[in-house]
Amino acid sequence: MTDATPGDRPLLRVVDLVKHFPVGRGSLRPGAAAVHAVDGVTFDVARGETLGLVGESGCGKSTTGRTILQLYEPTSGHVFLDGVDLVALDRRQLRAARRKMQMIFQDPFASLNPRMTVGEIVGDPLRVHRVFSTGRQVEDEVRRLLALVRLDPSYSNRYPHEFSGGQRQRIGVARALALQPQLVVCDEPISSLDVSIQAQVVNLLVELQRELHLTYLFIAHDLSMVRHVCDRVAVMYLGVIVELAPTHTLYTGPRHPYTQALLASVPIPDPVAEENRTRAVLTGEIPSPVHPPSGCRFRTRCPIAKPICAEQVPAWREASPGHHVACHFA
Repeated sequence: MTDATPGDRPLLRVVDLVKHFPVGRGSLRPGAAAVHAVDGVTFDVARGETLGLVGESGCGKSTTGRTILQLYEPTSGHVFLDGVDLVALDRRQLRAARRKMQMIFQDPFASLNPRMTVGEIVGDPLRVHRVFSTGRQVEDEVRRLLALVRLDPSYSNRYPHEFSGGQRQRIGVARALALQPQLVVCDEPISSLDVSIQAQVVNLLVELQRELHLTYLFIAHDLSMVRHVCDRVAVMYLGVIVELAPTHTLYTGPRHPYTQALLASVPIPDPVAEENRTRAVLTGEIPSPVHPPSGCRFRTRCPIAKPICAEQVPAWREASPGHHVACHFA
């Protein structure tokens, strides 16, 4: 949970972030066809907070995370980390800023080089940024990092294929923490893991956040897990955020029809309640991000859409303290 106080400058501030990918060959020219992956996203993340970013596959969650970290160059917009605009930095300055931000990837096997030992993988950031002057110091720090993520330090000489999925993800976490970052973007860090070990990895992330005072952007589609991890949740649809609220508020009183439909799809552990509850079922396909609908992007699947939804983009407004929504009829 966040230990930030009102008035603190947010660690991360994203302002009107846009990322378009050109369709076909050639550069992105004005008016040319483009995938509108991220289309004007704005939010803050306080120090020590976990902000969840949720939505269906293809809504732009992972692209948002990678663009924040400047792994993708933004089409437009600003990303402020501790007050510094990352978009305005040159290559040398950005390299230095990367020590403050890291990512935990979705697939722990694909993100680990199979030809490198665990010690080489975890120690690679330390060597690249020349954190220590001797190889022995790097080795000692690698052992400390492995112990930090609850792995035996003697595993440093093994290779990724010798570990289970959960262990590989712990190795990825150790690598992400090597440079002592302030912000960690968790890009669906448990979606590829067996259900029986997902909770173990999530509990580890929560424990590390408390120990190291980390700030998380937690990208996920598992809404039941997000509920137990995040302080606030932002709901994304087709490149835009449609609702953002404290976790308890969002889950008990969702305002946007899309959020309501997502929450209705989360199973209830009570069989009787699960069988008798009313579901808000989504119909139709997600529109093409190359040609998103006019007005409200959700209108083509919305059960309460009116003509105004096709004519006007709904304003981003505060429906209640801390609870923001973009819907004409929320």
